[in-house]
Amino acid sequence: MNAARLVNGILWRMEKFFSRTRIRWFKTLYINFRTLPFSQAIRLPIWIYGPVKLYCLSGKIKIRGVIKKGMVRFGCQLGSFSAPRRGAMILLESGTELIFNGPCRFDFDYAIRITGRGVVNIGRNIWFGNDTKIYCEESITIGDYCGIPFGCCFMDTNYHYTIDLVNHIVPKKSAPIVIGSYNWIGNSSTIMKGTKTPNEVIIASKSFLNKDYTSLTRGEKYIVLAGNPVKVVRTNCARIRSSKAERDINEWFNNHSDLKEYFANQSLSVYQDVSQYHQ
Repeated sequence: MNAARLVNGILWRMEKFFSRTRIRWFKTLYINFRTLPFSQAIRLPIWIYGPVKLYCLSGKIKIRGVIKKGMVRFGCQLGSFSAPRRGAMILLESGTELIFNGPCRFDFDYAIRITGRGVVNIGRNIWFGNDTKIYCEESITIGDYCGIPFGCCFMDTNYHYTIDLVNHIVPKKSAPIVIGSYNWIGNSSTIMKGTKTPNEVIIASKSFLNKDYTSLTRGEKYIVLAGNPVKVVRTNCARIRSSKAERDINEWFNNHSDLKEYFANQSLSVYQDVSQYHQ
């Protein structure tokens, strides 16, 4: 039994090793020294994993706060939800900015396209699942400790103009996106221009957002948005962010498989302890 467990452990480690994406050192060096001040670039805060098309890096990347090696990682494998399709790209036109305020991870097959005078401002401890798309012409801001699983798209522009044939009005094609802190955005959701969300929001999978939702909460926290277009479907529902709390709850359900509910008998702060942040 112990021998079988040992062999299984060795094979599992081999599978994990061979399935990982590898750091591309040339592109890692290039993007650091191409976009950052030398004093930051020498510390290699940005790591590039796997294949990526660096179409244009004429814009600026800014990292605020303490600079650490590998604090921003593009293309690193965060989970095993799908296989890479080799489709990652970064395009930063001259006059644009990509700002990181702390650690950030992008899974594979991401696309970042910042054009015009676009500014993308990403908060602390953010992770993006595979097949994330960010298209910016004006402004996209994402607050701290947000979780963004696979297949999500952020687009602050329509990339075209339309004309109202009655009053001859041509509306602006872009508008800022502002995502509050501690948001959990379900997979395959689309975040369009003009979207604003408050802090502590859960957005269901395959949702479509295109307006200011801060007024919907009426000062309430912990709301759930869902649908196309989204609406408030639940209140007083908070995501558990503590990995320790999640492990404890998993263990409890494993030991009580006949039950469907767990009673949370501790304060909310225990389940949302960001020092035990679950990604």
